[in-house]
Amino acid sequence: MWHIVGHNRENAVDARIERTRETVLAAARDLLLDEGLTAITPTRVAERSGIARRTIYRHWPTTDELLHDALAGASYPTYPLTGDLGADLRAHLEQLRDALEHGPLAYILLALGERAAVDASMARLRERLVSSGCAPLRALLTQHGAPDDQLDDLVDELEGPVLSSALVHGRPASDDLITTVVETVARRAWKVDTSAVP
Repeated sequence: MWHIVGHNRENAVDARIERTRETVLAAARDLLLDEGLTAITPTRVAERSGIARRTIYRHWPTTDELLHDALAGASYPTYPLTGDLGADLRAHLEQLRDALEHGPLAYILLALGERAAVDASMARLRERLVSSGCAPLRALLTQHGAPDDQLDDLVDELEGPVLSSALVHGRPASDDLITTVVETVARRAWKVDTSAVP
């Protein structure tokens, strides 16, 4: 009986901790979009969230850790895999396009790129976020037999045009561009014809 009561109390505490963390991260994301990366400080996030600064420090001892967790929720999208190379690559690129167009991902990548050029901690944060964001695509490519030494180039070849459309030209990548990129990379890397996949 005592074990059950203790377990329920632990669950209640865990739920409160999770709500606190989500409140803080939501405030950090709002500040990011309203005022930019430099606004993400424990003091400003405490003001925006209503959560005590010492509580924020308990969960995130450094600003980098707070930034990482706040931005991680806005990293690359995930999608269900079908097992079909062409369909899965298209799904990844379409969801990346949508995340760049409709979410904060484009702003985050641009802001991190700017800060990373002059701030080593921001360069490390960008590296961690991009690495975790690209992990699903890298796993998909590996599942289909891509050699480890080609993964970086394949990710760049697939995502590069979508990122360029959004970040350089300010427009979403077209369906035709995504199809062309998938077909070109699949033919070259795997000798696979994906053009029959809608």
